[in-house]
Amino acid sequence: MLATLQRWLLGTLRRQLVTGMVLTVALMMGAFVWDLARRQQQAVLEQQSRQAVGMARSVAVVGSVWLAARDVSGLQEIVLGLTNYPDLRYAMVLDTRGQVLAHSEAERRGQYLTDLPTAAQLQVRQQGGHLVDVFSPVMLDSRLIGWVRVGMAGSSMEARLAEVTRDGLMYALVGVILAAAFSLVVSRLLTRRLEAISKVASAVESGQALVRAEVPGHDEAAQLARQFNTMLDALAQRDCALKESEAFKTVILDSVAAEIAVIDRDGTILAVNEQWRQFSMDNSSRPGQLAPHTDVGTNYLSACGLDDNRVSLGATLAQDGIQAVLDGRSSHFSLDYPCHSPDQQRWFTMMVRPLGSDKHSGVVITHTDISAVKKAERYEQFRSRILELMASDAALPDLLLAIVLGVEQLHPTMLCSILRLSDDGRHLGEVIAPSLPDFYNQALVGAEIGLGRGSCGTAAATGERVVVEDIATHPYWADYKELAQRAGLGACWSQPVVSSTGQMLGTFAIYHRQIHAPSALDIALIEQSARLASIAIEHKKIQAALRASEGMFRTLFETLPTGVLYQNLDGIITSANPAAQRMLGLTMDQLQGRTSTDPRWRAIREDGSDFPGEQHPISVAIKTGQPVRNVMMGIAVPERDYVWLLVSAMPLFRDGKLEQAYVVFEDVTDRHQMEQQVRQLAFYDPLTQLPNRRLLSERLTQAINASRRSGCYGAMMFLDLDNFKPLNDQHGHELGDMLLREVARRLRACVREVDTVARIGGDEFVVMLIDLAEEPTGSAAQARTVAKKILASLAEPYVLRFSDTGALSQAVEHRCTASIGVTLFSHRDSAQEPILQRADVAMYRAKDAGRNRAQFDTD
Repeated sequence: MLATLQRWLLGTLRRQLVTGMVLTVALMMGAFVWDLARRQQQAVLEQQSRQAVGMARSVAVVGSVWLAARDVSGLQEIVLGLTNYPDLRYAMVLDTRGQVLAHSEAERRGQYLTDLPTAAQLQVRQQGGHLVDVFSPVMLDSRLIGWVRVGMAGSSMEARLAEVTRDGLMYALVGVILAAAFSLVVSRLLTRRLEAISKVASAVESGQALVRAEVPGHDEAAQLARQFNTMLDALAQRDCALKESEAFKTVILDSVAAEIAVIDRDGTILAVNEQWRQFSMDNSSRPGQLAPHTDVGTNYLSACGLDDNRVSLGATLAQDGIQAVLDGRSSHFSLDYPCHSPDQQRWFTMMVRPLGSDKHSGVVITHTDISAVKKAERYEQFRSRILELMASDAALPDLLLAIVLGVEQLHPTMLCSILRLSDDGRHLGEVIAPSLPDFYNQALVGAEIGLGRGSCGTAAATGERVVVEDIATHPYWADYKELAQRAGLGACWSQPVVSSTGQMLGTFAIYHRQIHAPSALDIALIEQSARLASIAIEHKKIQAALRASEGMFRTLFETLPTGVLYQNLDGIITSANPAAQRMLGLTMDQLQGRTSTDPRWRAIREDGSDFPGEQHPISVAIKTGQPVRNVMMGIAVPERDYVWLLVSAMPLFRDGKLEQAYVVFEDVTDRHQMEQQVRQLAFYDPLTQLPNRRLLSERLTQAINASRRSGCYGAMMFLDLDNFKPLNDQHGHELGDMLLREVARRLRACVREVDTVARIGGDEFVVMLIDLAEEPTGSAAQARTVAKKILASLAEPYVLRFSDTGALSQAVEHRCTASIGVTLFSHRDSAQEPILQRADVAMYRAKDAGRNRAQFDTD
């Protein structure tokens, strides 16, 4: 109600002018009427007071003798003589005790009053309204003998005052009405130009951006109109620029392959890209809608708290990590997590970084799909396992079963089978399908192959891939429709398994419970799996024939697509198959007679360090008599730079005595390059090229496991640079980054190749020493020596050269030391976090002790 009244009276400038002028006139006229009435009232009271005083004094003088004589009748006659006075309310005569001796109302005689004055003086009292109450002392020979009390009320005067007040209010009302009319006319004249501007503003607000105010003249309103038009022009230009900027930002965000969201400090989503929306929709429990708390305006931290095991198994960890970055407790947060759907397995990595330099303004969250890398890793593990089984004495059924189970493990929604042809090549023979019902497998054994004989029978007969997306409706399955329905099968894709010579060996099939069409990746999978089955079958066939014939062995040796190389106990190469010669870029004449330790070989590890010949897998196999599996090596090959090989070596015994060894290797250069690119991004700091926290964690796990085997201690050093911030503040981050790179170089120069130097954020580094002494005292002494070496190296002046804005080369010399916290660890440490915490606490103790020093956690 109050808001409505306020809007009605003050809603516009015109109403404010009218209301203000009316209120002003009303207040002035009201004040005038009130002052006039007050003055009239005061005049009446003064007149009444004079009349009452005169009357009281007259009665006191006349009645003093009667009062002294206690002649009540005489006093009553005097009092009654006053009753004809028109404004008299009462008149009485009292003795000194307050007894009423005479009263204008005779029935009140004899009563007592208690409110007599305390002093024998004339006293005028006003008892509210227009009543005047007067006490006059009755004196006889200067002695108080009683009192006369007179009360007067000006009724006639009150009537006149009321009339004056009514007239004044009437005049005031007329004045207010005239003022309202006058102010309305004046306000219309004053605000008609402003109203024109207001109409333009309303039009702009409704979307008419090109409307402008046309107010001629040179007064304030015209000047305001021109300034208003100028402001509208500026806003129009800014709006256009903002739309272009928003469109540019949207295009950039949508062009990024990762899913990106920007949230504020409270966790509310401010912006997302198209990939994020698609990711949210794909993982929503409501088809066609975004997942809860993943759209703009919702709170993403609430999404992390949802209990949805299908979407995120690390929701609590993600929520804590995001909150830590929002609170400024962490500079960034990352998390790898699975996000499997019923149709496929997927993995993502979440990265959380502050939004700009103000860590409390919000964060940017990116979800990157690393499914391809994960699947490649798992597939290579599966492939390596199959190759190991090929190299071993595993039976062919076991090898084929491993292939089927491996593919099903990689793709849980698939049911796989390998069907081998019978010896006559016209019927289906052995069935390897552990996930299919037994009755179904038994029904396929002995079935004749041919066109329209199911997916597998047709594929085996035609030598071409057969894809049946819907078994219930496809003509190839007319004779097997009821069998498939009983087995609960909806789709079947079959790929021929063909040997390297073109011989039909069987089929590799993938089934689905529902109608299903293959994707490009599914086609690649079935081709690779069939090829792997072909290699396995062919390999085992050749392997079996080798035991019976050297000629069969030579066939296998010459046709195997993987490289095979033999060495005698002296390490001299005695034989190499064509695949090995092709991969190494050397002929058999060039290979024969070489050893693994030949200086002409140039072999490196994945980290770029030299791979000594004595550590070559086949050298280790000859030396230890134990197999060495899945070693990654880079070999310098003529005209090809480095070729990356996945190498496994096996010793060969005869009659229990080591006779020679052979090595099997694959050319995995393309895959290795892809993995290295992914690994570089995932495990190394982009500024210093040092390992990051994730790679440090892996190496710490390896170091603890190595300590369990060797019994040696390791040392963890936590470094924080002193006096680094002033360089950034004075010269900017460019020189700060140059100093950090130089620190990384000096740290690497202070440790061995087997040790690890990592950057975990800002100006914080970690140095991990491994393979120290077997007792803590000696290990601590070795770690202390390295720490002193690091302190001395880092304390040397840093001369940082850069080019200023004028392209002139300048140099800045800066001194920067380090505070180092050191702790020892061994296989007795069950977890990594306490090790890092001990080193971190020791580092802060070093800072508190004066900096530029190393502090052990046990000191």
